[in-house]
Amino acid sequence: MSYGQPVTWYIDNNNDLKPLLMGTPLSSPVFATGVVAGGDPVLGNQINIAALAGKGVRQGALNVQITRALGQDFVWDGNPDCAIKAIARNYSANTAGVGAERGIDIQARNSGTNASWCNAASFNARNDSGKTTYQLQGVLIRLENYGTLETEAVGLDVNMSIENDTGAPVKDAIRVRNTDASGMTACNSVLSVSNTSTNGFSSLLDLTGLTAANATLISTSGTAASTWAGRIRILDASGAAAWVNIYSTSNEA
Repeated sequence: MSYGQPVTWYIDNNNDLKPLLMGTPLSSPVFATGVVAGGDPVLGNQINIAALAGKGVRQGALNVQITRALGQDFVWDGNPDCAIKAIARNYSANTAGVGAERGIDIQARNSGTNASWCNAASFNARNDSGKTTYQLQGVLIRLENYGTLETEAVGLDVNMSIENDTGAPVKDAIRVRNTDASGMTACNSVLSVSNTSTNGFSSLLDLTGLTAANATLISTSGTAASTWAGRIRILDASGAAAWVNIYSTSNEA
């Protein structure tokens, strides 16, 4: 093997890590197991790639692919081919308020002089031209609780911590774009809300965490009808500030 040549590794029957030479296929899955003592600096399995000068390592330090070839048809039971499955699971009887689990932890970080951009994760669901699929979903998030939940359940938590904005960047917590070609029909909605029981949702928006201030997101200054409680600041199609009034009472009968 020469320097820079791709190498496939496998674990033999003696649990030794060896290079797979001459493309000899394995007839059974490869399992890597181990026991790790607790502690912040301890690593289970580490892949550390030193990127040399040149183009980006766009194929990834870890490249996982699963391919279903033509003729290898599904026996459909509702379960998909899954390239990566990660589970962090707790069986320990911890004391109250102690311990946590995280299925995956990803960070893209710039510690050098310049970087064009840092993107923690990129998801793409694609249906090729001439093919048919019934659904495309970029990210599917589901929260399940069948026990005691003490504090909160949040499907998506966006935490903006832009401590330095010297370059005057645009700062959006959530950005929704439609980049279809001009001949395509419009998307149905920016936000679609539904429920499958009588419970549903108590409110569409919860603004109780905002501090009322004039000319910011929500304001309670100005004059209006006696039932007027506040207003939400938006930007119209021209980029100018506009306001949506909020009323403290409903005009429904």
